[in-house]
Amino acid sequence: TPLLRTSASPLTRQFHSRPLVAQTASRDKARLCAAPSPKGILGCSMISNNNLEGTEIKNFLTQRALQTAIFQLADLGRDEITANWIEGWAGHEGIRRYHGLNGLKLHWRDYLSKLTAAPPETVVVEFKRRGAGVGGWSKDNPYLQNHVYEYKEEIVPQKLANKIMRLREEIASEWDEDLQLLSKENDEMWRSFFEKVREKGEDAQAHLQMPAFQHDFSDSNCGTNYRGGNYDLLKRMATRQAIQEVLAAGENKVECEVLDRIFAVHGAEFQGDAGYGVDMKFLEDLLGRSPSFVRDPASDEMALVSPLSIAEKIVGRRVGIANRWREGLRETVADHADILRTAFEFSFDSEHSQSE
Repeated sequence: TPLLRTSASPLTRQFHSRPLVAQTASRDKARLCAAPSPKGILGCSMISNNNLEGTEIKNFLTQRALQTAIFQLADLGRDEITANWIEGWAGHEGIRRYHGLNGLKLHWRDYLSKLTAAPPETVVVEFKRRGAGVGGWSKDNPYLQNHVYEYKEEIVPQKLANKIMRLREEIASEWDEDLQLLSKENDEMWRSFFEKVREKGEDAQAHLQMPAFQHDFSDSNCGTNYRGGNYDLLKRMATRQAIQEVLAAGENKVECEVLDRIFAVHGAEFQGDAGYGVDMKFLEDLLGRSPSFVRDPASDEMALVSPLSIAEKIVGRRVGIANRWREGLRETVADHADILRTAFEFSFDSEHSQSE
């Protein structure tokens, strides 16, 4: 069984940890778990001015490209050593099993720039041959003693950065198509809602509706490995931002207060690892509520609050958000060219200064 151990050399990292076992397909068919702790519920009072759409979608694109790269290395390429290294780089342990929006610890440009500039490292791998009662062997056989063998594996961060950037470009192209489906998601939500209203809570046509993408990564015909999971998270992120925009706009103070209270219940699900369909659970809960009269603190009069009106504002805004994201995603190739150009100029300047 291969083991990794540590060394004092700055360019030779060795790890003494758990045995390396190839990841199985059945584990990844379940939702990604072991998420970082949610940062808190994003109510109306927690909305900040740093919600820059271009940065948010590009951070998320980098996160999903990293997760896809780890999956391809560990599960498809059976290169668990490199997969462990890139997962642990810059403190991203556990990200391979994370199905959420806030997995990236650095700004996307900082992550790619620093990974591109990082020097090569050597990982020393120890193999422990079975013997002395291990793995079914006789513990009394003197010829079957434990033996440890080593070999060195070189990790070149620049190659990994190039791989992640290639995946970013491929995933960005997919998202440019997938984000256009949000308007159809809205249509399906309203169809199902009014069908249930007519049929006393039953959607007789629900079995005729098919999801846009399967969540099973083994469906290789749909594009990149996590396309179904990506689409689910895109819907979650667009819905979360649409809710924030409705709250920030404050067009109807009474509706804003009601929405803020509902969002407080679901905020942790939007932030953390909550499985699939978080956006639909929220919208279904909102549409399942009855209209109510709430006292308007501004006028001290009773005001009617319609959940349908709130839902209409949310789904309308998330289509606009998706269109703005598509514009940002089209900058992916140019962003990579800029990162590589900056890295080259820095390397050239460093070599020139050393020669002088």
